[in-house]
Parts: sequence; structure tokens; C-alpha cells
Amino acid sequence: MHLDLLRSDLAARSVLEERARALSRQDTATETEAGASMLSFLLGGCSYSLSATSVREVLALPPIAPLPATPPFIAGLANVRGRLVVALDLRPLLEIAVTPPVPGSLLLVIGAGDVTAGLIVDSVVTVRQLAETLDPTPAAAAGRGQTWVRGVDSTLSLHLDSDVLLADPRLVINAESAE
Repeated sequence: MHLDLLRSDLAARSVLEERARALSRQDTATETEAGASMLSFLLGGCSYSLSATSVREVLALPPIAPLPATPPFIAGLANVRGRLVVALDLRPLLEIAVTPPVPGSLLLVIGAGDVTAGLIVDSVVTVRQLAETLDPTPAAAAGRGQTWVRGVDSTLSLHLDSDVLLADPRLVINAESAE
């Protein structure tokens, strides 16, 4: 297909622009991760990690009050010392089979700017320094991955970017538009 035809086709142009944005974010992430402190956790039998600086606290999973008419990745609200925190289950977003939390599950309270949320995880493995740069995931390289999955390390742990995750437009429910 000729380049001018791709530019004039809005659908093709949109796909190409999204792939370019995903690839540019991936390159930036892999260059800046080496040496960062990462908190590793298990979810559905797989290993994931976040920047340790984005994790505000780790708690035993408190009771979760479900919210009606919300997507399956929003588990509900948790009371964290008198403050309501949205509890997220990343399984549906990561296309992992959705299962109830296992005994001993934890809530990772993460923050990005003024946004705070809790991630339901099976267990915390360790806090460690990342010794190498990240490799892109095959899905990200093909332009199909989540923008908040930064890459994979040599231990096959997927690294998540909490800032990008908490800015994901799918997490905004019934927000009034700012005009």
C-alpha cells in the first residue's frame, strides 16, 4: 500500500500512530529501568513487578465492597485506615483467568500523582534492584500489548508502570467531563 493511501485512511493511520506511541514508550522504559528498585509480586502464577517507589504500602487484603455496574477489573472499594481506595484486579486487564483472591492475598496500595489505588495480588516475592534493561514483550513489539506493561526481565517478570496504569482511560468510571 502506498504511504499516501495509509495517511489518508483514518483507521490505518490511527493504528499506526498507536503502534508508534507504544513502541516509543517501550524504548524509553527499557533504557531507564536498569538499577531501579522493583517490588516483585505473584498474580495468577506469574511474576510481575512495579517500581518500589510507586508502592505506598502493602496490606493484608481487607474486605472489598463490590461496586455495581463497573468493569470486572474493578473489584470494589477497600477501607484503608478510614480512606476508601479502589481495589483493582489486574487479571481481566492482563487476560489472565479471573479467580477469587487466594488465602493470604495482599493489597498493594500504589500511587501516581494524586491518584491512589490498590492492586490485589497473590503474594509479594521480593524487593530487588533491576540489574539489566528490559526486553519488550512480544505483544508490545506487535503493537497489541498494554501500554503500562513496560517489558520483561531475564527472570521472566513483567514490569508494570503504575503511572501509566493509573492513567489508563478504562479506569475512569462515570467521570464528568472537565469543560
